[in-house]
Amino acid sequence: MALQIKSVMLLGGSGTLGPFIIDALLQAGSFDVSVLSRPTSKSTFPPNVKVHKSDLSRASLTDVFRGQDAVIDLIAQGSLEDRKRYIDAAVEAGVKRFIPSEFSSNMENEANVALIPPLFMTRVATRDYLKSKAASNPNFSYTVVSNGPFYEWGLNTNFLGFNAKECKAVIYDDGTQRFSSTTLSSVGKAVAGILSKPAETANKGLFIASFTPNQNEILATLEEITGKKWAVEKASTTEALQQGREKLGKGDMSGFFQLLIASTLGPENGNNYEESATLSNDLLGLPKEDLKTVTKAVLEGN
Repeated sequence: MALQIKSVMLLGGSGTLGPFIIDALLQAGSFDVSVLSRPTSKSTFPPNVKVHKSDLSRASLTDVFRGQDAVIDLIAQGSLEDRKRYIDAAVEAGVKRFIPSEFSSNMENEANVALIPPLFMTRVATRDYLKSKAASNPNFSYTVVSNGPFYEWGLNTNFLGFNAKECKAVIYDDGTQRFSSTTLSSVGKAVAGILSKPAETANKGLFIASFTPNQNEILATLEEITGKKWAVEKASTTEALQQGREKLGKGDMSGFFQLLIASTLGPENGNNYEESATLSNDLLGLPKEDLKTVTKAVLEGN
């Protein structure tokens, strides 16, 4: 009998990405969606989403995962041991598909992984652990999603180097390095697409992207939309990498921001998915998206 996914549980779900995945799953109309939250959580969800509570212990997770076809881990922060506990509970409970909390840059590129060892090596180790569990448990499978930075989040938080409120931009190097980025809604649709095509997406790392611009193109788009000439500051990904490492060495966690910039915009890190990977947009039924249209919507708060 062909693998089918019906019941889907989100481990976490109130963060940046969770609402978009929930919406896409509900819009698909073929999934029973539930969310697992900590006992103290005050988060609310749509009325047709069932909410379970758990202290995230192995026993509690195993119990609540029973009867679920798929589990999506959306807990952003966690150690490798945390990730293994979630996966072990899913395997023991008979879960068919596990999607780990990654949703980021190219973890198949060694140079990229080496930039932020505490974070990226945990993601690689999680992938390896999933592979080993799938190999020894034929009814268990996984899918990993690489989508680059969330585009709306990147603009709204100035992560991509653009401050829309002040019409200021920080352009790294010469601004021509292309990087793949995906809208939150498309990431949500990608997850729904994965679970709608479980056989085609089993035990794979999939790359998706709404577009693959460079900073100069985004700046030109922003200037066109706002009708203003933006103030531009020049910066270096090499210096960002050095400064980020120095900050982390002193216990200053803000250094992660500069390391992530160096990862996203560095030339050898494989984050131009159109060159370094095969995009799964068509497989997952993702819509075509236009940089200007999406950017304008973000600026308007939509």
